[in-house]
Amino acid sequence: MQTSITANRQTAIPNEAPPGWECETPKYRAVRDIHPAEKARFRFEPPFVTIFDSDIWQYASQPVKSGEIVETKEWPHPSFRPLNYSAGKVLDFFNSRIKSRLPRSPWHGDQIRLDDGLTGPVVGHVPPPQFTPMDLRPVS
Repeated sequence: MQTSITANRQTAIPNEAPPGWECETPKYRAVRDIHPAEKARFRFEPPFVTIFDSDIWQYASQPVKSGEIVETKEWPHPSFRPLNYSAGKVLDFFNSRIKSRLPRSPWHGDQIRLDDGLTGPVVGHVPPPQFTPMDLRPVS
C-alpha cells in the first residue's frame, strides 16, 4: 500500500458524512515524531495488540516528523489527528476495537471497510427452551 507524507496544511473535517467518503484516502497530521517498526515485515502483518514504544508506527515506511501530513490506506498511528472525514472514521474505529480482530488494512478493494469480525446483526430475545416430560420407565 502507498503512504505519502506531505508538508504542513490545515483542513476542516465535515461533521456529516460527505458522499463517497468510503473511497477517500484518509489523511492525518502527526502530532509527534514517529518511527517505523524495527522489522520491515511488520508493515505486512495485521495490527499488533501492543507495541511497547509509543513512538513506533507499525505501518511506517519512513520516519514521520511532527506536523507532517500522512495520507495512507493503512491503519493509522493512535496519536495521529484526522484531517478528513474518512480519517476520522478509521481512527475512531482503530482506537476503539480489539486490534487482534482487525484485518491487515482498513482498505478493501477501492474503499474503506471497517469490520472487526465481531459486528453483525443484533440477535433479538431468545425465549427459554420449553421442556416436555419424558417417560423414563423401562419398556416391558
